Amino acid sequence: MKNLGIKVSLYLNYFVFAILMNTVGIVILQVISNYDVSRVTAGSLEAYKDLSVMFLSFAVASYIPKFGYKKTMIIGLLAIDAVCILVALVHQYWVTPVLYMVTGASFGLMKVSVYSTIGLLSEGQKEHTAQMNTLEGFFQVGSLVGPLFFGLMISISTWTDTYYLIALMTSLALIIMFFTKLDESDVKSRAEKTNIFSMLKLLKAPAVWIFVVCAFLYVMVEQSLNTWLPTFNREVFKLSEAHASALLAIYPASIAASRFLAGYYSKKIFWLKSQLILLIGALLVILTVLISTTNYELLPNEVPENFPIFSIILLSTGFFIGPVYPTIISIILSKTEKVKQSAMTGLIVIFSALGGTSGSMIIGLLSQHYDVHSAFYFPLIPITILGLLLFPYKKFTDKFGAESQS
Repeated sequence: MKNLGIKVSLYLNYFVFAILMNTVGIVILQVISNYDVSRVTAGSLEAYKDLSVMFLSFAVASYIPKFGYKKTMIIGLLAIDAVCILVALVHQYWVTPVLYMVTGASFGLMKVSVYSTIGLLSEGQKEHTAQMNTLEGFFQVGSLVGPLFFGLMISISTWTDTYYLIALMTSLALIIMFFTKLDESDVKSRAEKTNIFSMLKLLKAPAVWIFVVCAFLYVMVEQSLNTWLPTFNREVFKLSEAHASALLAIYPASIAASRFLAGYYSKKIFWLKSQLILLIGALLVILTVLISTTNYELLPNEVPENFPIFSIILLSTGFFIGPVYPTIISIILSKTEKVKQSAMTGLIVIFSALGGTSGSMIIGLLSQHYDVHSAFYFPLIPITILGLLLFPYKKFTDKFGAESQS
């Protein structure tokens, strides 16, 4: 299989970072219990991660082609290896903000480099879309497996020992990356022209503006559901906190399954058609569940531990929205000049982070003023807008691709 070594390394890199990026809630709970810090202090760990991702992506994304994608990924992995060992050895609160600052910064470097490397490995838009869906599928697998790793280590040892395991996987990814060849000559020959203004210049194109809005809206939907589904299950279906949290595993699992599947069919089905079908499916699933559970009450013979079928159906929304993000990213990246793909990825990281934060906050505000059931009507709005935007997105990206090749 062509480029198998570098692909395995990229998938493993993303798997490791998914574990680190999606277990902040578990770490917050542990530092409150073990380091005697306030909820406000512990809650700030999310900000350390998100702000460092955004800052690094904006500051250095355009310069990565000059330095080299492979070198950048190696530095990111080395930093993660070191900070994971630090957290495992030093049992004090101050190491956790350091952990998430390093994790966020390294993920910014990694995402820019990985997305740009996919561009080097792909021949044509369909292959690019397939590889992006597979890559993001592995990210969701990491999101699913991460809590299981923590749960296992907490049950047999301590939560900090989980970072020895993560460090071991990071070392494996580092070894594979170090000994894998990556031809970057096509990019390096033109990298001297790239700088921080390269990212800003991309915003001159209407296609890029439509794209960043689409990325913003998608992550708004995905993260708002991911953040508040356990609360929905607890308050609407009366599940216990433990059961509501455990059931959440269906959501990333369904996203991963749909992305791996899209890695196959994206080479055969036109992307606009498939994404519209998926978005309509997501909208219908959410709307059906919400209408069906208005004034929902447990039947006399039901107990909270018996997961209602509507809860399972709502969690399966991830299957419908999963391929949308890597697909819309692939469309713009595959039509961007290779040397500019790192700058474009910087925009992706920044607007994705803003979308995720906005979605979670909006659902939180709506659920506070009304209830979580009513708040879940909100994702229908960005889903609808996103679906409508795909039509001008195709029109302008086709033009953008022609301009890039001229």
